[in-house]
Amino acid sequence: MKLPYLVFLSVAIVSVQPVFSQGCSDAGVCTLHSIRNNTASADEGSPGNELALGYSFGKGERSISYPTWEIEYTRRINASNQVTARLGYSLIVGELARTSGLTDLFLSLTHSLPKKGNWQKSWIAGFKLPFDEADIEENGIHLPMPYQTSLGSFDFVAGFNLMRNRFGSTLAIQQPIRATNGNQFLPENYSSVPLALRYLPSNRFTRKGDLLLRFSYQLPVDERLSFRPSLLAIYHLGNDSYVDLNKLTRSIARSSGLTANANLFLNYHPGKKGEWELSLGTPFVVRTNRPDGLTRSFVGALNYRIHF
Repeated sequence: MKLPYLVFLSVAIVSVQPVFSQGCSDAGVCTLHSIRNNTASADEGSPGNELALGYSFGKGERSISYPTWEIEYTRRINASNQVTARLGYSLIVGELARTSGLTDLFLSLTHSLPKKGNWQKSWIAGFKLPFDEADIEENGIHLPMPYQTSLGSFDFVAGFNLMRNRFGSTLAIQQPIRATNGNQFLPENYSSVPLALRYLPSNRFTRKGDLLLRFSYQLPVDERLSFRPSLLAIYHLGNDSYVDLNKLTRSIARSSGLTANANLFLNYHPGKKGEWELSLGTPFVVRTNRPDGLTRSFVGALNYRIHF
């Protein structure tokens, strides 16, 4: 299969979903190094370092744009263990404001278990560290979560990869363990700003955890080119909450539940040390309310990874 047909296929898969669909709702765990790349792992002869530079673009609720630049570094400690750090910078452009800033920092450890036959297993554990309290304001408005570059919580991340030949599956959880969210957005405070009334309240926002399940299958075209379709399910484990004007904690109805996404990854190795990756994704099952600002109708990303 030639490259032009693969590109056409990737666009076709993403385009079959209605442009009005909303979802994705990834709080970061699904794009962690070992959870995203769940059909291959480093062997003893591979280089000890990997540096990835990437750009992604997403469309969120009310046509908010999310261009993001990321850097990720992975260090293989030995044949069984590797550590990864990832940090991004996001620009958010929407009808209420234009904001920007550092995204949350992810630190993770991947431990590979001894290989048995064609079966390969690995554990992942890590943390998400917030860079701010999700309290950006502009033009006198305490902005809702879709305009924040951080979720404002300290999270624990854990996962398990099970791989066999070209097939990969991952089960993971991302659980907030300490809230640092200082958001102050309440729509009723901005009755003179009609656009603000269209967003869910997020004053002192508290977010529940996510359970993730991913299945992938790698399809090589030749020694340089491969593509990998993937199905990703994210189950939000409970209703999120906020604090109202009377300082009472209110649950946000129908903010728990399932989001399911279709993803496609195209990987191209122009040489031994470098690799390009194009990824595309869109949801086809969504939960009703997503006050955390993670709604995306489409996400595309291009990364370049170098091994040294």
